[in-house]
Parts: sequence; structure tokens; C-alpha cells
Amino acid sequence: MGRLRVVLSWGFVRGPAAAYAFLDSGSPLASVASVAAIVLCGAVGAGVGALVGVASQSSVGDAAGIGALIGGGVLIAWLLLSLVVVAVLWVRGVSPLETATGEKPAGRHAAASLGWRGRGEPLVPVSLVLFFVLMTLAFGGLWVHHRQLARPWDGPTATTSGTVVTVHEPAWWEKGSGSVDIRYSVAGADYVIETGRDPGEHFLAVGEVVPVEYVVTRPAAGRCVWTVESARSDASFWFWLSAGCAGLGLLSLIGFLAGRWRSSGRRGG
Repeated sequence: MGRLRVVLSWGFVRGPAAAYAFLDSGSPLASVASVAAIVLCGAVGAGVGALVGVASQSSVGDAAGIGALIGGGVLIAWLLLSLVVVAVLWVRGVSPLETATGEKPAGRHAAASLGWRGRGEPLVPVSLVLFFVLMTLAFGGLWVHHRQLARPWDGPTATTSGTVVTVHEPAWWEKGSGSVDIRYSVAGADYVIETGRDPGEHFLAVGEVVPVEYVVTRPAAGRCVWTVESARSDASFWFWLSAGCAGLGLLSLIGFLAGRWRSSGRRGG
């Protein structure tokens, strides 16, 4: 009974805590061990599946593939369990290293537990609050940028067909796929606009015909319709992502302030 308890403890508590402590240690072997664990689980699952296929006289390849997927699924389930264990340890104020070894770290091992929440400390660190603030600002900036691109123009507009006449390849220090020049005609006059080469689901090439929106009173003010549609879709995505980060940041701030208030109350008492 005692051995079974030890096995269950390592499988569901001490094992996940030890895995987290190892991955968080910064050891160069951590990434290698992660890949090796994935390969091992897949290989074991494939081997068991192949044996089942031979025993049942079915397709060995199909059975091995299903076994590999099951092996990977078991690893993913165990990793999710590890996240739950780590969250519980954070709430309790017990470091994963202490849980894995069964004793409080001391000496040179004490440094491994630095940065972990101790008993009586706030549940939410200020670093988490700052993280969500930075993410909100970054995603909010992208939302503002795409919202400006998709903003309707003042005054009546019309749509005509334009042709890609030039492709500008990006420089080695630039990201993206470059830009293109689109030429279109309004009332016998030709105009040229420059836009991104990859407006949404399209990848523009020389000679391709694209829809162009322009202001009736200012035909030179034109833009690719596909770029506007893509920006409108992206603006919605970045808005909800930034709003989600803002909500999580607010909850984190409330948790941080509540923890500070409780800590100050205990010290005052």
C-alpha cells in the first residue's frame, strides 16, 4: 500500500512538481528532455498500437498511428495536470522544488525557489499585472492601426478596377512580403497607389486586377478594397484580444491589491 501511494504521489503530485522545477531551472537539457519525452510517448504508444494491430489482425500501420496519438494525448493530459498542480502549489505558497524533494531547499538549492510565492504573500505578483498592461498596450496599438486603415472616408466614394504594375520586394531588414503599385483610371486620368502585397487572403502579382476604392471628389485618394476588408477583420480580432488582456489585467490588479491589503492587515494586527 505504501509503494502504491508513492507511485501515485510521483505520478500526480511530486512528478509534475519535479518536471516544472526542472523546466524552470534554465538547464540546457530541459528543451532536449521535453522533445525526448514527446518522442518517447509517441513511440511507446505506436509500439503498443502495433502490438494491438498484430493481435487483432488489423492494419498495423493504422493501429500504430492511433497508438502514437493516444501516447501524445496522455502526455498532454499529464502536462495539463502539471499546470493544475503548480497552480495549487502557488496558492499554498509551497515551491515545486520543495514538493518534489519533500524538504525545504537550503544552501545553494534555495536560489532555485526564488521568485516563488511564499506563505502569506499576495497571490498575484505585480509582474503579472505589468505583463497584462504591456499586452493591452501592444494589442491596443494594433487595433488602433487597423481601425484607422478600415475607417470609412469622408464624402462619397466609388469603386473601379486597378492593375498591379510594379512589385517592390522587401529589403533584408524589413518584414512582410513587400508592396505593389496599383494603377487605375478615373475619367481618363491615370492614378497610382502603393499598398501591401499581401492584403488579407490575396497575394498580388504583376498584371493582377484588384478593386480600388477612391473618393469621388479626389480620385487620387484611392486604396485597395481587399486591404480595407482585411484591416476591418483584423481590427475586430485585435480589439477583442486587447479587451481580454485588459480584463485579465484588471482582475490581476484587484488580486494584487487585495493581497497587499490582507498582508498589511496581518502585519498591523
